[in-house]
Amino acid sequence: MRDPEKTRAVILEAAFLEVYHSGFRATSIDRIVSKTDMTKGAFFSHFRTKNELGYAIADEVLREMTLYRWIRPVAAYANPVQGIISRFRKIIEATTEEEMALGCPLNNLVQEMSAENPVFREKLNAVLLLWIEETEKYLRKAQADGYLRRDVSAKQVAEFIVTVEEGSFAIVKNLRDKRVYWSLYESLRQYLESISEKPGAARVQSQNEGNEGERKC
Repeated sequence: MRDPEKTRAVILEAAFLEVYHSGFRATSIDRIVSKTDMTKGAFFSHFRTKNELGYAIADEVLREMTLYRWIRPVAAYANPVQGIISRFRKIIEATTEEEMALGCPLNNLVQEMSAENPVFREKLNAVLLLWIEETEKYLRKAQADGYLRRDVSAKQVAEFIVTVEEGSFAIVKNLRDKRVYWSLYESLRQYLESISEKPGAARVQSQNEGNEGERKC
């Protein structure tokens, strides 16, 4: 007998990959089912509609991906500002040519679905806001620990960081030029170090550090 939670996870994984490579509108339920060893009936026992599946991708897959790739690894650093800078650099280094051409799965769904589906827009906004809010928490910690100037707005800086990080994947997807990643990285690094109190502070080792993940966003 199948484990319902495992079955659901298999469907979500197959669906995510199909949407990432083909887009949500071009992805069919038949195509998703063909990538698994289950029946269409099994699919519908977990997701009543294609849209419901898309919402789950946003709520679960993209949310977890954002935390795993951008947020949790910052805990490896005594200075969160340096953690944010280093994380951006490591993700750029790990991005392949194929991933550069595919772009960010979160950004892709925002561009494709937000204007036509208010539920999608709400759920994708929640992921972006989570990214900003969690980044802001680290910046506030940096201020409390004396690594970031207290006269700057942690919220505004967090919004700027996420805009640069997320926006870099959108522009490079079109330009197909990894040099642009490094240009944006360097601009962000210089800005963050300009508002830092201890720009060269050492990091603290953590098991999260070095986990690049499999998806680029």
